[in-house]
Amino acid sequence: MTSVTLGNAETQLTIRAADFLAAGPADAQSLITYVCQLPGAPATVAEHMATALFAGHARFVRDRIGRWMLRDANASVETVARTLDKESFVVVDVETTGSRSMAGDRITEVAVVRVRDGRAEMIFESLVNPDRPIPPAVMALTNITWEMVRGAPRFPDICDQLLGVLEGSVFVAHNAGFDWRFLSNEITRATRRPLVGQRLCTVKMARHFLPQLRRRNLDSLSDYYGIVNTARHRAGGDAMATAKVLLRFLKEARSRECDTLDDLQRLLRAPTGRKKKRRRRSPAMPHSVSDDRTA
Repeated sequence: MTSVTLGNAETQLTIRAADFLAAGPADAQSLITYVCQLPGAPATVAEHMATALFAGHARFVRDRIGRWMLRDANASVETVARTLDKESFVVVDVETTGSRSMAGDRITEVAVVRVRDGRAEMIFESLVNPDRPIPPAVMALTNITWEMVRGAPRFPDICDQLLGVLEGSVFVAHNAGFDWRFLSNEITRATRRPLVGQRLCTVKMARHFLPQLRRRNLDSLSDYYGIVNTARHRAGGDAMATAKVLLRFLKEARSRECDTLDDLQRLLRAPTGRKKKRRRRSPAMPHSVSDDRTA
């Protein structure tokens, strides 16, 4: 299964493994290198470690050639894969009190746009009371003030409805790791169950489909495609702009003979041929989810 759903309670290692395997099957060495940060581990050692950590776990299984994969993904092998035209995507954008999802920052606004059958439709949008102050720099960027969220629902109050619109679709965001971490953390706090499923990042897609662009933030992609964002740095405006970018990328993917989501994921995992820039240290000031520095 590639779609978003709730999983079982997890450890940090199994969460990292699921994050890595969401892009597709992997051998034990690649998996252990990512999960345990042990580059160069001998194949036999990696096999023993992977077996000790993941054998018998409900979420992981090995395919016929010994690669590790998500059990849901294994189940989907027996079914006919949906084409990209028929796939359902949920494009998510969150605004937050800052950029540190594991250090106390919380969601202040969330929006979800469904992309299906070549159309983008807003299906969820809400302010969220973060139960903590919003820094002045963030208020200046998003125009979301404490007065606006004071009477808004807290995340547990909207969690069930939000899960209902996410369930069964592929998660997409600009800087998907940022939105996924914040949303998954909030959902785990509310339900004690993690969010699982495949996801796509439009920043990573831009590296393959628009390599000529020097910048791949949402403003640059919107300008390139002539997309007007009437509510920049707000969840609804950014989610809709990202959804329209996704529609362009899906069209480009089909032109490159990507018929299914698996085809697209394989393309995105291939090297782009561009030298990766050295990552700069993140600034202390919180930044927008639509900035591509974290992707």
